[in-house]
Amino acid sequence: MSEIQNPNYPAPPGYPPPGYPAPGYPGYPPAPGYPPAGPNPAAMMQQMMQMMMAMSGSGPAPAVDAAAQPFSYAVPEDKPDPGLEAELIRPATKGSLLREQQALPVQEVLDVLCLTPDGKHALGGIPKGCTIAFAGPPGKGKTRSAIEAMVRVALGGTRCLFVIAEEGFLDEAGSGREPLSSRLVRIGMGVTGLSEQELTEKVLANILVLNAQYHKGQTWEEFVNRYRYIIEREQVRFVVIDSLNTLDPTRSRTADNLSALKTYNHEKGVTCLTIGQIRDTGMPVGGEALMHTADAVFLIEEMSLGSKEEAALWGGKYRDVIDVIRAVKCVTTPLFPHVLRLAQKEGLGTLSVHPAQPEEMLPFPPA
Repeated sequence: MSEIQNPNYPAPPGYPPPGYPAPGYPGYPPAPGYPPAGPNPAAMMQQMMQMMMAMSGSGPAPAVDAAAQPFSYAVPEDKPDPGLEAELIRPATKGSLLREQQALPVQEVLDVLCLTPDGKHALGGIPKGCTIAFAGPPGKGKTRSAIEAMVRVALGGTRCLFVIAEEGFLDEAGSGREPLSSRLVRIGMGVTGLSEQELTEKVLANILVLNAQYHKGQTWEEFVNRYRYIIEREQVRFVVIDSLNTLDPTRSRTADNLSALKTYNHEKGVTCLTIGQIRDTGMPVGGEALMHTADAVFLIEEMSLGSKEEAALWGGKYRDVIDVIRAVKCVTTPLFPHVLRLAQKEGLGTLSVHPAQPEEMLPFPPA
């Protein structure tokens, strides 16, 4: 209760006590049971008058919502504003806009997940110019297949960038383990048939490697600065990121980071294959937001053969767990309508279509 008595209520009998000034004086002690319980008639009347004034428009102007403020000024009609028109596109002035999605051949499994516009043939490559999320459980051949993809693209003369955020590229400490650089050469020699010297001249000369491990304290903004510098200075047109999740150790902005990366790649004509991890639920880190953001999503899953009929169809045993890949999404092409059972090539670890893939679900041949 306020120390200042409400002047709308009369003071009770015998109040104020001797020695105190009139009611309403600061520091004046409250009287027991004062003011009386119930509504204050004077306050109710004042509130009613304020409401009537607001309804008639004679009261104070209501506060403007901050979100509505940009809509409150008048648009100039005499001449266009170059700043406001900078990002405006007028499609009717661009000539023929019809284009067909081009393919970038990279790897035998990834090349058949997207289809030609008629849906009758495999595209024969990943969709060129797109940013692709390639996710799955650990140890399923994602990194090795992405290396194969990069080797094949580099062999064609295209500048490539390998962004490494999970492990070191070289074994600079001499620990004795086989580093990623050795796996790159081994896989490259295996898929191209080139010697190490030939691979160095024809493939490795077109590959750049960016160390982006988060243990070095690198922020997303610092990574973007390095990424832009390399893309624009070196004219890179194909990128593998292993993995997108570990570029942000909090894993709380994976989808936002991919969205920013994708729009930049579109602007520069970069095809980007981002490797991703999955949670225990089977969903990629980044969830539905990540899947919504990427141009295309390829997801490796473990499928349980829950019946004898299903086991017979997929060439396994009842209750076996097999690895499959499915195309979840592509914004520019139709998708292969079935899952593909996966195998890993001996000695390389790259993905291939399992020999037991049902005949009626075999991938479509390229056009």
